[in-house]
Amino acid sequence: YTAGEFLQFGLILLCVFVVVFLWFSHPESFAKRTWKRELLVVIQFNLSLAAGLAICLLMVKAGMVDSRHMFVAVVCGNTVVQFLVRQGLKRFLNLYFRKTGMATLVGIITTTDRAAAIVRDLGSDWTVNIQGIALLDTFGDSPAAVEGVPVVADYQGFMDWLRHESLDEVYINLPYDTGNSMRPYLEEIESMGPAVHLNIPILEPYMCRQQELAWMPTVERTLGQRGGVPFVTLTPNQHSFLQLACKRLMDIAGALVGLVISVPIIAITAIPLKLESPGPLFFKQKRVGRNGRVFYIYKLRSMYVDAEERKKELMAQNKMNGLMFKMDDDPRITKVGKFIRKTSIDELPQFLDVLVGHMSLVGTRPPTMDEYRQYESHHKRRLAMKPGITGLWQVSGRSDIQEFEEVVRLDTTYIDNWSLWLDVKILLKTVLVVFTGRGAE
Repeated sequence: YTAGEFLQFGLILLCVFVVVFLWFSHPESFAKRTWKRELLVVIQFNLSLAAGLAICLLMVKAGMVDSRHMFVAVVCGNTVVQFLVRQGLKRFLNLYFRKTGMATLVGIITTTDRAAAIVRDLGSDWTVNIQGIALLDTFGDSPAAVEGVPVVADYQGFMDWLRHESLDEVYINLPYDTGNSMRPYLEEIESMGPAVHLNIPILEPYMCRQQELAWMPTVERTLGQRGGVPFVTLTPNQHSFLQLACKRLMDIAGALVGLVISVPIIAITAIPLKLESPGPLFFKQKRVGRNGRVFYIYKLRSMYVDAEERKKELMAQNKMNGLMFKMDDDPRITKVGKFIRKTSIDELPQFLDVLVGHMSLVGTRPPTMDEYRQYESHHKRRLAMKPGITGLWQVSGRSDIQEFEEVVRLDTTYIDNWSLWLDVKILLKTVLVVFTGRGAE
């Protein structure tokens, strides 16, 4: 065969592969499939690929279509290579998720007889880290663990556990007759922000009367299965892997550009800052990120070194009505600090937090540990996405907003309506806000 025929065959194969890849879908998650199931999926994919390739080759009357040996070799070879690559990728991602702490944090609410099956199912998923189990059919006599996962609460303490645990998702697998009694708890759990997975029987008391679902008007519902039990998933805004991957790529690109721009600005700012207030150039503080994860945030130090100690003395002058601290003419802020706050230069080191994955370019404001400890249940929903350097609250008035509940409303509005285009609009508005200084403090 000529080089032209090989090139023609390669281009046709590439085009068909892309079309089949985009069209082909499977109800089971890539992360949850066993090697046998994965092999079956790969075979199904390659049979579809072979059919599409054969049709295209016949339509263009390519010379290589006459070689059945070549055709079979390509399809069989691709099947073997694709299966090995997928299994290798799973092993790599398994180690990556476990070591980096990026696994989904899951809590389980169930009964003793149902616990083992769902724990085994979730435990086989390397993207999941089970934080604990609450057994609602026990009253102080719970077993210590189920399948190696600690039992952390019974009926009397499960809501207190949920209020204080860092969870991305909550699985609720309970008998039918508990549906009505669980309703007030379901409302509070949903208001905290995690995705809630309910086994189908518990929803039957509500599904027969659609108006009963009015307490969750913004949630999206999808069906799935765990441990042989059908679940419906309730979440404010479901995001696909592709959407989140694009957001992460945008974060990495933006953080790299931001760090390059930040280096000379920080170097110039460091001189007057250090001259006015000796001490460390950078301020490091524990903050609470997505669904309760704790991380260190970095800023240029805009206050005197004893600022945190003096905060308690100034709490009476807090102008924020809620769980944040703001005051006029804060004596803890240096003269240079006022300038770098006004221009948001103090935020530049946070590009490092974005690069390592603790924060995003756009998100919600990460609260301090003290603020988070005072949160009510509905306040936690503002942490359902990664915190950001900027966000809807910042471009809607920044320090001009003095009601914490208004901050929560803006943050949850962002979460419920998130899209990549919304992030782009907020970033553009942020540039305008920084240059005009509107609402900055």
